[in-house]
Amino acid sequence: MPKVILALIDGGPLSDATLEAGFLVAEQFDAHLEVLHVRADPATMTSIVGGGISGTAIVEPAMQAMQRVVEGRAQRARAAFDRIAAKAGAIATWRQETGNEPVVLAGAARLSDLTVIGRPDATSDDQLPASLDSALFDTGRPVLVAPPIPLSTIGRRIAIAWNGSPKASRAVAAALPFLEKAETISVLTVPAGKRGSSGDALAAYLDLHGVKATVESVDPQGKSIGKAMLEHAQSRGVDLLVMGAWGHSRIREMILGGVTREVLAHATLPVLMAH
Repeated sequence: MPKVILALIDGGPLSDATLEAGFLVAEQFDAHLEVLHVRADPATMTSIVGGGISGTAIVEPAMQAMQRVVEGRAQRARAAFDRIAAKAGAIATWRQETGNEPVVLAGAARLSDLTVIGRPDATSDDQLPASLDSALFDTGRPVLVAPPIPLSTIGRRIAIAWNGSPKASRAVAAALPFLEKAETISVLTVPAGKRGSSGDALAAYLDLHGVKATVESVDPQGKSIGKAMLEHAQSRGVDLLVMGAWGHSRIREMILGGVTREVLAHATLPVLMAH
């Protein structure tokens, strides 16, 4: 049962949706929500360029501009927190640190039961994909990836993308508190030929936990597995997809894609992941 939830917001367009998701989950589990904003250090973001112009002439204006950007993001992040916390039912605290966002996030997330982070898109800060990567692979904790648009429910109708892998198993274990509260649960599998235990075996395991699940086979029909799973879940009104962080060891190294990359690129529903 998650009791300490960490939500990362950067002051960008995804902050509201991420906060809404964090508060929604915190209210469900009567958990404490810690909202983290990491201020970048402009001194570490500026490189000195030569070419006959003094480093100071180049760096000082750039640092001043970056400082304004950093300050603006911090102000917007805090304003979003104050606005959404005022109408939320869960207890939340504000935490702000200065440093490298993925590094700071990893340290904080290791002492949290669940990390909530926005799904990177074209409007995201450059750091967000690296921060998601860090949350997934450097913390040992599950991650809830929030969609860009706030939702009114998370976890009433759950789908589990199941391939029998250790990563998928860890995701299911992390999702048990959600599964115990869900109204409907579907175990999604692809046709025979993939490795791992069957969806029926997972359903039997969940039954021993008092959780009832149905098993559904998803035929990709020429689509990627990730896209087929996602479309199947979305067509059934699923408001939480549970899956292992499949694919390469790092999201940013997925040159040719993969299930994780596909889902993170297109999901319009929350995704609970573990690696």
